Amino acid sequence: MLMFNYIKGEYGGLPALPEKPFPDWLISLFNPFANLNMGAFGVALFFLISGLAIPISIANLQGKPRARLQFVIGRLLRIWPTYAVGLGITLIALEVAAGYMGYATSYTTPQVLMQMSLFRDWFGSSVPLDGVVWTLEVEIKFYLAALLCWSMIARGSLFPMAALGAAMIVIANVSTLHNLTPGAPGVYANAVKYVFYMMIGVAFNYHYRNLLSTETLFANTLSMRCVFAYCCLMEGWQVEVIVSYFAAFALFTALYLLSREWSGGPVFRFLAKISYPLYACHGALGIVGMRIMIEHGVGPLAALTLQTAATILLSWLIHKLVENPTHNLGKKMARVYAAPLPVPVTP
Repeated sequence: MLMFNYIKGEYGGLPALPEKPFPDWLISLFNPFANLNMGAFGVALFFLISGLAIPISIANLQGKPRARLQFVIGRLLRIWPTYAVGLGITLIALEVAAGYMGYATSYTTPQVLMQMSLFRDWFGSSVPLDGVVWTLEVEIKFYLAALLCWSMIARGSLFPMAALGAAMIVIANVSTLHNLTPGAPGVYANAVKYVFYMMIGVAFNYHYRNLLSTETLFANTLSMRCVFAYCCLMEGWQVEVIVSYFAAFALFTALYLLSREWSGGPVFRFLAKISYPLYACHGALGIVGMRIMIEHGVGPLAALTLQTAATILLSWLIHKLVENPTHNLGKKMARVYAAPLPVPVTP
């Protein structure tokens, strides 16, 4: 809704509305802090939660046969099928927008396949088809970092944070590094700061597993945030984006310390279940749907309500028909591949 209002519905070839459709009071309700970038805030919160959660899988798998293979299979089938469906919905929305305006879309099959792989930037492509893929690409790089630092994360070592922090400072101070175009080695240089930020969540995981004291946790995360802010400023980030990352950390810390036992209640539990499919499919679908409804005389608030309900329903269907089955399949496959090989019996 905030993005739709900001761009006035101009997306996928659809022209902008004459004026911003939503009243100021509604915008203030969803974004009460003028200096907070809600998009950056949500992404930062996602990164922290992922940093907290992924090491739990590593700790549970540590010492088991083919632990890394189990992790890869589980993560692959947890992330990829749902995103592929979400991308398909985005492409349908783009086709609808193009058909509505009487022109053809310009994306190519190789471009779609590269984006669907979640290694788009490795191939040198700089034109994402949606607004969410870059965060999942960072997630993939975090998984690679977790595989590389597997044993250290399992035992609660702070070395990965220190190494990534040092690399980030070097990149931030060498303009030829942080201005690299997509494609290796640019994908590594540009992703270091995000993976480093996710490591703040890993530090909280160490505390959660009683591998880090509260005092060390706060000292470590304070220094990490200072390094992160310094490097982002060196790379020319807007101050409001950096503030949003810090605000996400504040909320994350408060929830971790004060509400660890809170289950969220039925509403938040439901939203948590559909959060990933909702994230994967909402962008283009929401903007195109609301823009066309408003074009045909539906009021902005009514269009927002209808589109929200439809997107939540679609996300629930994806959760039930795609996300859950493929996630469970990943668990079964991981157990199969982890099973010890039979010992041949000699006569």
